[in-house]
Amino acid sequence: MSRSIRLIDVAPTMARVLGVKTPFIDGVPIDEVEGWECDRVVLAIVDSLGYGLYKALEPDLPKMRSMAKEGLLLKAECVAPSTTPAIASILTGLMPHNHGISNTRQASESEIRSFLEWANSEKVRSSVVMEEEGARTFEGFVSMVMGVPKSLGVRDFDREILTLSLASLGTDPRLLVAHFVGIDRIAHQGGGVDEIRDAASAVDGHLGDLAAAIPERTMIVVCGDHPLHAGKLKGVFDSKHVALIFWKKGND
Repeated sequence: MSRSIRLIDVAPTMARVLGVKTPFIDGVPIDEVEGWECDRVVLAIVDSLGYGLYKALEPDLPKMRSMAKEGLLLKAECVAPSTTPAIASILTGLMPHNHGISNTRQASESEIRSFLEWANSEKVRSSVVMEEEGARTFEGFVSMVMGVPKSLGVRDFDREILTLSLASLGTDPRLLVAHFVGIDRIAHQGGGVDEIRDAASAVDGHLGDLAAAIPERTMIVVCGDHPLHAGKLKGVFDSKHVALIFWKKGND
């Protein structure tokens, strides 16, 4: 690895894979996935999947472990300590001080376009599946927007994210963004290692179901947004980096 990888590099990497032009942004494409020849991208944002946490739980995450072994596992520098600004950086390729988004209201009012909107403007069919308040910020800018009520319990919420993601695949999008929150929710509830492991294992199963459903030549990007930032395990693992996995279905 010739340079450090940051979360702002995710959007330009996906843009290059799909042949979508990018505006002037802070991130640059990750060269290690150039030439993978993918037709579609699924971005699975896994809330609080820090790199240290991933490595600690890796034996219990067979789907992600397999993707990392067959594809690429990177230690990516986190650029924001909380979810909304971190996801804004993932989707825009901009540092937080350049996108200025720290909450959902600002995301709704911002004139800065995300990668989903760049893709949609070039007739690249895209879908977003996330908590309904965040999902509403994409309405009118993205081909398909599907929201999940925040009131659902942890397991039910992520299970619904999976269900809607699988449904959206039926419309044959070239780009799908899905946001799984189980690890983060359990951490905020004060869960310990066993509870965090269970939540991560559930997400791992959902990613396996997604991988089974996508067509050949689809790239899955599994991306943490920030390390654990709440609860009794805050600061126990790596507090500066997140796990970033690239995998292509049909990779030999």
